[in-house]
Amino acid sequence: MRTSTKSFAISKRTVYDAWKRVKANRGAAGIDRESLTVFEENLSGNLYKVWNRMASGSYFPPPVREVCIPKKDGGIRKLGIPTVGDRVAQMVAKMYLEPRLDPHFDADSYGYRPGKSAKDAVGVTRQRCWEYDWVVEFDIKGAFDNLDHGLLMKALRAHTDCRWVLLYVERWLQAPTVKDDGELSRRGRGTPQGGVISPLLMNLFMHYAFDCWMRRAVSNCPFARYADDGVVHCRTERQAYLVKKLMAERFSACGLELHPDKTHIVYCKDSNRRGQYPLIQFTFLGFTFQPRSAVSRVGKRFTSFLPGASREAQKRMRQQIRSWHLPRQTPGTLREFSKKYDAILRGWWQYYGSFYPTAMSNVYRHFDLALAYWARRKYKKLGRHKRRSHLWIAQVARREHTLFVHWRTWYGSDRIMGAV
Repeated sequence: MRTSTKSFAISKRTVYDAWKRVKANRGAAGIDRESLTVFEENLSGNLYKVWNRMASGSYFPPPVREVCIPKKDGGIRKLGIPTVGDRVAQMVAKMYLEPRLDPHFDADSYGYRPGKSAKDAVGVTRQRCWEYDWVVEFDIKGAFDNLDHGLLMKALRAHTDCRWVLLYVERWLQAPTVKDDGELSRRGRGTPQGGVISPLLMNLFMHYAFDCWMRRAVSNCPFARYADDGVVHCRTERQAYLVKKLMAERFSACGLELHPDKTHIVYCKDSNRRGQYPLIQFTFLGFTFQPRSAVSRVGKRFTSFLPGASREAQKRMRQQIRSWHLPRQTPGTLREFSKKYDAILRGWWQYYGSFYPTAMSNVYRHFDLALAYWARRKYKKLGRHKRRSHLWIAQVARREHTLFVHWRTWYGSDRIMGAV
């Protein structure tokens, strides 16, 4: 319900709807250590505070809790975790902005957008790798940490004149971060990676810094971008080097930098491309694109340039399987394991199994090896017979193929694990 006594027309219902989205997204506690559960214990009072302050113009975001997590390449990624109340406030702004900004974004921008996904980006990239010989794989160094506030606010003002949105976005950009030891850091650039509204602001910035610029400056080179990660397709090696140079200059002008270790020029080698070049593979959104064996419609084997689950992604999945400690769960049953783990295995399959599914075989075989080890510990007749335990698991899989997603694809009616 709106009220005329407030400076800004923000309804209580909007704040409540924002809370429902924040709750569904879950997430860790912010600097106040207040979890979603604790926040909900006084939900009416907490939401009223958010609404009252936002509607009156007196909302000031609290500092963001800085959390460092290890990156898969060995570095450290700094996440900014807002408080639950601040996430609700950011969601209110996102709900207002997203339907106004998203229609303007480029069709080849895939990250953090409704109706688009990483699988879409991988699919269109696969198709273009068949059409274009060269790829410029790029990554922006510390993109979230280095967004220019002035350029970002200029872009935002081009799409809205809503006073409360402009006011609070600027305050969120300037909100300091606090480490676990209490050290406070002021921020003059960037937006915290972990904030509700940050991905939308990233897309807005990159829309003008990269997408629109590409359409003007390098219109004959298609691209796919997922937040700060992307690929550009080129006809020739010379064109690829030129595009890389132009991109570096463009990002520098916008206060950003191409990551020197994650930006490469790659040759999309297949049976029809005879050249010899040092780089013939790249990784994008968890998939490694490289020459792979394929079979034509007439049964002829050839080499195609295809995406499959990357080694790093497979390693992470195997590590997660090991963390389940299946062999130690001797009181458990296969049906209990199915209820507990098949949803995770199915999620992996739905994403990584979408392209070159045979690349996932090692992950699911690792799971079956863990089950065989579990069976040897559980059943005395299998205790010292490694091979027999593997055969026993295979027999069960044929008989009970509905228990796990890979059993359904290996032994069920929808056998497609070996397909390209």
